[in-house]
Amino acid sequence: MKKSCIILLFLFISFASNAQDKLRLNTGFKAGVQASTYQHTEFTLEGYNYNEKSLNTRIGYTFSGFLRLSKGRPYVQTEGIFSIDKYNFSFEPQNIITNDENLIPRYKLTTYSIHVPLLFGYKFVNTQTYKMSVFTGPKAKFLFTSLSDQNFINFPFSGAKEELDPLTFSWVVGLEVNIANICFDFVYQVGLNNTSEYIYIPDTHEKFQFNRNVDVLGFSLGVTL
Repeated sequence: MKKSCIILLFLFISFASNAQDKLRLNTGFKAGVQASTYQHTEFTLEGYNYNEKSLNTRIGYTFSGFLRLSKGRPYVQTEGIFSIDKYNFSFEPQNIITNDENLIPRYKLTTYSIHVPLLFGYKFVNTQTYKMSVFTGPKAKFLFTSLSDQNFINFPFSGAKEELDPLTFSWVVGLEVNIANICFDFVYQVGLNNTSEYIYIPDTHEKFQFNRNVDVLGFSLGVTL
């Protein structure tokens, strides 16, 4: 976190010091794919274990519009990102191993959310037709909890529901390349808080804590207007 603050301070100073450069305002659109991993992967639900060996990554999708204010090499950018995220958690009963895919307990989750980052970037390559930059900054995620699709499969209970946190935060770092007005970027974001509040089992009236901070690796392709 200290390194990130130093980077932000450096970018602010650079942005303010380039008095000879004109302010430029650009907009654009991007679409991309992303995959999630978890910082905490040990979890037991009613005698069923989930750990890092059970992680099955599913590809999610993003669609966004962005607004960028630049002055020479430094820039500040914000985005409105619509995201469809898909997760697949496979469990196994304690002390029992099965190779039958049709009997493995699974929890499939699809969520819909809006992301709003505040990014500070610096173009270390800045020519007329080719640019390359690094960027970093915080991101807020607003989750439409009522639209989430939850499906507990092959568990001996019914009606289970996960209560999801509607507001979470992450820290973003990335690399962007611009060729003419085409842009593509690689982004890694680190989850700063737990995305799950608890999983509730109506049959037993129990609540289970599922601690999972989500880290995301994404790629997007777009156009700058």
